[in-house]
Amino acid sequence: MLFVISGASGSGKSTILPLLREAHPSVQWHDFDERWQGGGKVERQQLLEQWVQTALQAEGDFGLLGQCPLGEVLAAPSTSCLAGIRHLLLDVADVERIRRLRGRGDGLASQDMLNWAAWMRAHEAYPDWRPDVLMEDSWDLMCWGRWHERPGVPWPGATFDVTELTPDRTAQRVLTWATNPAAPI
Repeated sequence: MLFVISGASGSGKSTILPLLREAHPSVQWHDFDERWQGGGKVERQQLLEQWVQTALQAEGDFGLLGQCPLGEVLAAPSTSCLAGIRHLLLDVADVERIRRLRGRGDGLASQDMLNWAAWMRAHEAYPDWRPDVLMEDSWDLMCWGRWHERPGVPWPGATFDVTELTPDRTAQRVLTWATNPAAPI
């Protein structure tokens, strides 16, 4: 099983990663950015494919935390070889996201980041929302038909608003989601 914990910058992915590793070591948890060398959309999609291939070679469950929209995960060339995918979008209110990003001081507190977060939120709820954001000028090996051309196919994602939660509580809820598919977020 591939667990993808997604979200725009400031949603808490990197903060909860060590907590997930400690609480559920049977899953191989990784940060997408461990391998990120920078670049644009094509480079992000190529790296996502590398992560999917790593997950395929892993023994047991694999967890990936990063800015990985569900449509992109489903379209990665090797995704069809996975035993299963679960996708969770961590979301944070805009004002809280700005506070977190300003606190980090990495320059990511921008309107562009808020727009990306809003698009990710809409994409998780409505798979057909602005597919051009992912598909236009994309990597030519992406298999968009697995996502974009299959209306009515169940969308294996969920959104979790973590604005009011501590990192410990967020990690706890994510683990409940990962270990019990029927549990509410």
